[in-house]
Parts: sequence; structure tokens; C-alpha cells
Amino acid sequence: MKKFLAAALLVSLVSPALVSTASAQSDLLPDIIVNDDELYDRDIISQGGRTYLRLSNGTANAGAGKLYLYGGQSYPDNTQDVIQRVYRTNGTFWERAAGRFVYHPAHNHIHFENWCIYRLRERLPNDGVGDVVAQGSKTSFCILDLVVYDPTLPGFPPGGQFRTCDSTTQGLSVGWMDVYSKNLAGQTIDITGLPTGDYWLESEVDPANHVLESNEANNATRVAISIYDGSLTPPDAYEPNGTLDEVKGRTEGALSSPNLGPVGPSKVISGLNLHAPGNVDWYRFYSPGAGTSSDYIRIDFVNSQGNLDLRLFDDTGTAISGSFTNQNFERINLTGLPRGWYSAMVSAAANVTNPAYSFTVNPATSATPSVEVTEPSIDLHLVHGVDTVKVEWIATDPDNDATWVTVYANTTPAFNGSEVLIPTSLNTPGALGSHVVNSAYLDHGTYYFAAVVTDGSTTSTSWSTATATFDENGCLSDVDHNGFVNGDDYDAYAAYFEAGQGEADLNHDGFVNGDDFDHFAEHFEAGC
Repeated sequence: MKKFLAAALLVSLVSPALVSTASAQSDLLPDIIVNDDELYDRDIISQGGRTYLRLSNGTANAGAGKLYLYGGQSYPDNTQDVIQRVYRTNGTFWERAAGRFVYHPAHNHIHFENWCIYRLRERLPNDGVGDVVAQGSKTSFCILDLVVYDPTLPGFPPGGQFRTCDSTTQGLSVGWMDVYSKNLAGQTIDITGLPTGDYWLESEVDPANHVLESNEANNATRVAISIYDGSLTPPDAYEPNGTLDEVKGRTEGALSSPNLGPVGPSKVISGLNLHAPGNVDWYRFYSPGAGTSSDYIRIDFVNSQGNLDLRLFDDTGTAISGSFTNQNFERINLTGLPRGWYSAMVSAAANVTNPAYSFTVNPATSATPSVEVTEPSIDLHLVHGVDTVKVEWIATDPDNDATWVTVYANTTPAFNGSEVLIPTSLNTPGALGSHVVNSAYLDHGTYYFAAVVTDGSTTSTSWSTATATFDENGCLSDVDHNGFVNGDDYDAYAAYFEAGQGEADLNHDGFVNGDDFDHFAEHFEAGC
């Protein structure tokens, strides 16, 4: 009977009970896009006689409704049908078939098959887009709410909804983003033998259009990239940064972002260059206090290889000061400048190519911000590669400056050289108050979590008092993932069951009914 109902649901796409009540309603469809800022986090490696471009990728939901996916029928080849639930403006929903989940052995959990594909394309004159010259394999993702993309979107849920890489439910809430960093499996394009030159790096989400969206035309995003064989100097990692508007469009404080954001107590960036004649480089930074003669920006270079100039601007692009000497450095003091955002521009005094330089920002100081990690507050027992943990904090600043928080994990609550930076957390706005940690970035084990807060000047740190242990196996009836099976788990499951949410569909048949509750009760009674 269940198989018949499931088949009927997929054929009709909408349950008859919902037709009369929902016919005048509209669908709240997701709109899945690739966030181009993640594509700037990349590098080139050699392995086994081959050359690979590694890249990070972020897929975000900028639509009016959540992307809600859950598993249907399973098959002997470790795949499973995916069903997409589409919500409507009156609270009803309908469902449709949407591809397959596939077991991903490298990550030890279920992924949505062929979620993204990465390509290199020819970059034609006048930034034209040419043919594909190299392509990665279609990459499967476990789709999760990991990073806040746009909290201003209507329907944005502050805590997110999709937090577990299991076959029951995956998806993306409105305004949330899933990020796969370059060090994870599948994040490569083989570029062995590719000629030196300028290309487009392209990422396309849902290339087969398995998922129903409000806009199917914006699934591909591309950024300029240059690949060199060593005979020429490539653009540095902070390109493109040829205009202030270009820089303002990048995420504050992200890896290799010229929109530097917080830079205190001092930040030095090496390996920079002006890679083309007439090229200029812009950087944007925050200075959280009144400037003194000890506060400055500076570039260092070898003047005989090409003289450089340095200019300082306010955040509207109005020039404040400049330094134009014939020495091996240029320096501009921030004396008397109020707290706020500033920009620096580096240019060549003559029409020269490839002068290398380093850029230093020593911003004004201010009172130290504070942070307190509030979650996890009890020890958690989670499934490695499947579950996530939400690290929450309260960040304050005595000067009411904006704050940024970066999360670390360690087996002891201390910075001892073994701490692990959670790359997706880098310079998270402190006001968001939380970050979701994907256990795929950590080994099996027990971890404390640190929140390091800065206002762009000084920093302070807080460690969690509780831990999260990521084990190989999970416990079905431990619904709140705290390592204990008790009444709280019963209440949590009952709430899922009453709401008809996918988390309550324990037998993965596409329905929440008495069979699921019996399944939970059996495990609950056994203690797991």
C-alpha cells in the first residue's frame, strides 16, 4: 500500500487533498545560485604527474522558498530517489521527483548526485566567453545550511533548518549557503598541459535541472583566472582588484579578498604584483579608532625593478593623501583620521609590468571587543561526516564597532599549534551570533570550539565549555544529538512528527505516519 501511494504521489505531483486549497496559491520556489566569491579561493597543485586546479565553491538559495529534498525509494547500487517538496504561500506543499542521492564513500554519507560541475573556458578578447578547454567531473554534494548568505531575504530562518548529511532530508533554507572548500574531495579540474593564458573559471549548479527553481537561467557563474607555466608572472591572489567598485563587491575579510575588512592589529600581504602595464590595485580596510602617527599603510618593493606609488582614499573614493618617493617603500600615516572604512590604491610611477610588492596596514587601535561562546553548552555525540554542530556566541564592542568572528576547533581548549581553522567561518560578522561547523573539516574525535573576535584592531578569544564528539556511528533515537536518549528526544521527535517534517520520516518512504512513530518508539525503548 505504501509503494502504491508513493508512486501515485510522484505521478500526480500533488496530493488530491491539496488541490482545492492550493489552486489559487503560488509556489515558494528556491533560486539556487553559485556565489562567485568562493571561486576566488583556489590554487594549483601537482600530484601523480598531473596538474590540478583546486577550487572552493558555494551554492546559495536566493529564492522565495526553501530547497527541501528527501530520500525516496532505494536501489541496490547505493542510490536513492530524491523527492523535492515545494511549499506554497498558504502553507501547503506538493512534491516531485528530482534526481538521485548517491552514497559518497570519501565522505561516508549520502550526497545529491551531480549537484555542480566545474569548467575552464577560453577567455576571448573583450572578455568574451569561449569554448570549454577543461572540465571537472560532476560533483555530488551533501546540501546543508552552512553559511549565512543573505539574512535580509524574506523568509530567512536565523538558525537554518538543514544541518545533517543523511538520506532523510537535505536542502538549503532561504538566505543560506552550502560551501565546499578546495581541500575536499571532488573540488578539482585536471589542467595538465593546458597552455599559459587567461581563462574563465565556471561553476554551474544543478546542470541537469533536476531541481525546480524560480530562475533556471542563473545557475552558472564564472570568474576570470590566469594560468601560467612559470615563464610569466601571474596575477596575484587578490585579483581582480582594478577598481574600487570591484573591491567593494567582494566579501569583507574572505580569503584572498581585496576587501580586507578587519586588519588589526596589523596585516602584511606579500606576493603582490602589478601584472599588466597600466594596472592598478585597490584594497579596502576598516580602521576602528582615531588615527595617530603610529598608524599607517605602506608598500615595500624594489625601486630599481619598477617604482610604485601609494594613495589613500575615503570610502567614497575621495583622495586623502599620497606617497610618491623614489625609495624602496611608500608610507601614508593615518594621523587624525576618524574610525571608518578606507581604501588604498597602488600604481606604477612609470608604465612598467610585474613590479612585485607587499602591502601593510597598521590600523588605529580601539578598546578590545569581547566574546562568549554559549553553544555548545553540553557535550554532544554526533556522527562524523554526517552531523554538524552550531557554534553560538555573544560578541560585544565597547566602542560599538562592528565585529568579526572566526571559529577554531581543538581537542583541548587552547591554541597550541594543533587548532584547526574552520575555513567557512573566516571573519563571520559577529552580529550573526553563530556559525555551523561541518564535521567534514575535522578528523574523528572530541573537540572544543573557540570564537576569536576582532573589531579590526585587537582580538579576544572564548572557548566552549562543552565538546562535540564526532564518532563513526549515530543513534537514531538521540534526536537532539546530545549523547543521551531521554524525554527531550521524545519531545523533539513528537514535534517533527506532528508537523509532518522530513526529520520524522524514519523509514524514508516519503510519508510521515504511524510506521515512523513505531520505528522511533522501538529505538527509544531500546535506548538507541
